[in-house]
Amino acid sequence: MEGAQSDTQTKEALVTEGISEGPKKVQVIRLRWTVVIICSYLLLYSKGDPFAPSTVHGLILLYILSNSVLYFAHERLFDFSYFYTPLVLFDTFYITICLMASGQVGTDFYIVFFLVIILCAVLQDFYGSIFVAVSSSLAYACLLFIFAEAYDPSIYLRPPFLFVVSLFYGYFAQIVRDEGVLRMQSRIRQIITERTGEADCLKLEFLHNTTHEFRTPLTAIMGYSNLLIDGKFGALTQVQRKAIERLMVSTHGLFSLVEQIFDYSKLEKGEIGFSILREDVRPLLDQLRRELAPLESGKPYKVQYEIKEGLPPIETDWGKLKSILFNILSNAIKFTDEGKVELSVMNRSINEVSFTVSDTGIGIPKEKISLIFEKFRQLDGSQTRRYAGAGLGLAISKNLAELIGGKIEVKSAVGQGSTFRVIIPVTGQLKTNAVPALPVSLLSHSI
Repeated sequence: MEGAQSDTQTKEALVTEGISEGPKKVQVIRLRWTVVIICSYLLLYSKGDPFAPSTVHGLILLYILSNSVLYFAHERLFDFSYFYTPLVLFDTFYITICLMASGQVGTDFYIVFFLVIILCAVLQDFYGSIFVAVSSSLAYACLLFIFAEAYDPSIYLRPPFLFVVSLFYGYFAQIVRDEGVLRMQSRIRQIITERTGEADCLKLEFLHNTTHEFRTPLTAIMGYSNLLIDGKFGALTQVQRKAIERLMVSTHGLFSLVEQIFDYSKLEKGEIGFSILREDVRPLLDQLRRELAPLESGKPYKVQYEIKEGLPPIETDWGKLKSILFNILSNAIKFTDEGKVELSVMNRSINEVSFTVSDTGIGIPKEKISLIFEKFRQLDGSQTRRYAGAGLGLAISKNLAELIGGKIEVKSAVGQGSTFRVIIPVTGQLKTNAVPALPVSLLSHSI
């Protein structure tokens, strides 16, 4: 789509390079009318009557009809250079016939006439053709009035005739050049797109493989840390326990970052499957409570969970829903140093359920709310920023929410906190056309 819009914009820009702005169809018809008038004059006032009056009138009528028919031609035809080939050949043949029939020009004029056509074809530039038109008309007029032995009234028609012919052929020559430029630009864009696609594939493959390799040692670190905390290798001192707890917090943060990059690579490659189950929401909240516990350490609060009455079982992909809520809740915890973070689940309507995450954190400027769902977007992108992250969590959450038929709404104010509302259908409405049908695989932050 972007390539098509670019082609259209380029064509529109090239159309306006002529002496007057306007569609090509209008310009072509206007230029041909001047040639029609001049050729009609040559035929009507020819010397020696080479054609019968009926033939002359027929030729004039034919040329008038040929230009009138162009009014009914589709404008898209005028965007292609091949359309002008028969048109220019016909006009050149007709103009030559009219010059020969008029008996008012000699060999010198034919030489100048065809030289002008050749120059226009070589230059392929409308402004260059204007220069050719002016210079050739003035030069021929000077030579004509200097060396002419007798002055015929038709002599005054020759310089303006060369001027009109120069503009006429110059315009068509530029159209051919513009068409070539467009083809070249289109080919360049195609090559760039192909190369970019290959680079993206290699990048995604690298991210996929690298994050996969990271997950194994990180899982081992977290597993052994849990064993140490549980005292499986002996009792720990208070200082040792605090050190291991800090190690677990850092490891969980790194594992969450690796999972986000892994999920992003799968989304970009379209390797997303679905696992649809109809379940109650409470087991999901229990999982979130356990997995967010390491992130809550060091905070003066715990995430509060609330389920409103009358909430029915939900049919959805619970792995993707958990990833969405985990990303939003982990952000809320990260950006909230004091106050509270809440997750409230309630019926939004008969067919929809909302998961509302609210916090009292730093908030988001109103003008930047639309940017937070962009990939790799950090509101503070400096190297000295206080809050770490890759800028993928919310982008992944938005894509996953759309895949399961839902959406995410955001309200926020700087210094007052943020509210993220995830709205999903009670009965699964998956956008299966968004990704290819692949074996079921869950995107989750299981630890």
